[in-house]
Amino acid sequence: MYPDDDACLHKIFQLRFTGLVCPKCESTKEFTRVKNRRSYQCPCCSYQIYPTKDTVFEKCRVPLIHWFYAIFLQTTTRNGVSAKELERMLSICYTTALRMNHQIKKLIANTKAKKGSLGKIAGTVQIDEVYLGQSLVTMSHKQRAKIKADDLTKFDNKTGVMGFVSDKGEVRFEVMTDNKTFKERVKNNVAKESIIVTDSHAGYEGLSLHYKQHEVVNHSIREFKKGKYHTNNIESAWALLRRTIYGTHISVSPQYLQLYVDEVAFRLMQKDKQDTMFEIILSHVV
Repeated sequence: MYPDDDACLHKIFQLRFTGLVCPKCESTKEFTRVKNRRSYQCPCCSYQIYPTKDTVFEKCRVPLIHWFYAIFLQTTTRNGVSAKELERMLSICYTTALRMNHQIKKLIANTKAKKGSLGKIAGTVQIDEVYLGQSLVTMSHKQRAKIKADDLTKFDNKTGVMGFVSDKGEVRFEVMTDNKTFKERVKNNVAKESIIVTDSHAGYEGLSLHYKQHEVVNHSIREFKKGKYHTNNIESAWALLRRTIYGTHISVSPQYLQLYVDEVAFRLMQKDKQDTMFEIILSHVV
């Protein structure tokens, strides 16, 4: 379907400019491709538009066919593709591969939509948290020396991620790099009329006052199901997240961790749509 850069550019043009009317002369005639440039022009007044403008492909010399292939690779694996693998497969430098990887993750997470109003998850919502990063026990002396004593916590300098999984198939992760409490994060992401299910962490105490129902599954006493309520879905999400971070990418900076967890959330929500996942990701260009 996309054998060369022209085919890739035409796909982006179709996604972004369906039923285009020339802004200059108001002609409804179909725009024509400009040779040797990533642009189309009006056949009447020669007004030009650039399909890649304001997209992840803008101002990048990497061929569009490389971008499309990199996106395709992301849809053929369960745990994502590392920048080193893109470097090897596309014969590009690591810096370019890493930038492409991050830009594609922004596309997967539909960052443009997130800048708008992000609705809250509703229904029966399972909530939990996980801490990612290298343990101080496995660090070398040089690595430990770089960490200030004031920065050390009982979580061994790890970065926390809070996860939300609803019975409607919605998945959301939030990297905990600020000083918000657990309650504040839950209120920001879950609708009031929801039933929330958590473990017995003290940070979730008092949420029953704000929500329709709060069920607590106490793992410390080996309770893994309370009636019909459990946290198995969010635990499964953590398993995929760990395989993605530790198995594929090995190490991820807290600065970019939100991109990676958003990608995992997308995979979980689209797990039954692998045949159309490529087109879904491309549709986020709009």
